[in-house]
Amino acid sequence: MNKVLILLLWIGLFSLGAQAKFKTLNCELYDKDVGIIRMCKIKAVSRTKNLINIIFDLFQTVESGVMVQVQFFKRVNGWRPFLYNFTVDACKFFKKPNNLIVRLAYEYLKPFTNLNHTCPYKAGSTIYIKNFDLNVDQFRSRYPIDNGEYAVHISLYYDNILKGTINGSIYHFNYKDQ
Repeated sequence: MNKVLILLLWIGLFSLGAQAKFKTLNCELYDKDVGIIRMCKIKAVSRTKNLINIIFDLFQTVESGVMVQVQFFKRVNGWRPFLYNFTVDACKFFKKPNNLIVRLAYEYLKPFTNLNHTCPYKAGSTIYIKNFDLNVDQFRSRYPIDNGEYAVHISLYYDNILKGTINGSIYHFNYKDQ
């Protein structure tokens, strides 16, 4: 009987595959005239799964000049730059999505957000990311990554002035790599 339980536990561990769990999320707005962050939180679904929710109310109409800088980090004796550090003009991207990395990331994020059209974004608009769940197997099929803790730092600029940041980290563990 004990051998059957151990075998079932062993099979269960290997069928889990890869796992990732959001560890931290911090949203900060430096210009309160631009808008307000109504929600920026991680929602726990189970012990091994959680979701990200960000809701932002826009007070000013944004017509152009929105730059988004994205930096990735990996924790190895402190946070170290990892793979990508790029800046993209968001309004131009939505008109012509020609940046491959940004396009792949946006296609992954698209089902969870209402960021789906070119500028302008009108005053009074609500921009959200709701129940964003990182599907690790789908993510790893495009971006092979090792076990460990990773972070993303997103800086949002409007007319070349830093307006806000979004920082988050995730812990990735792959049972199959053991």
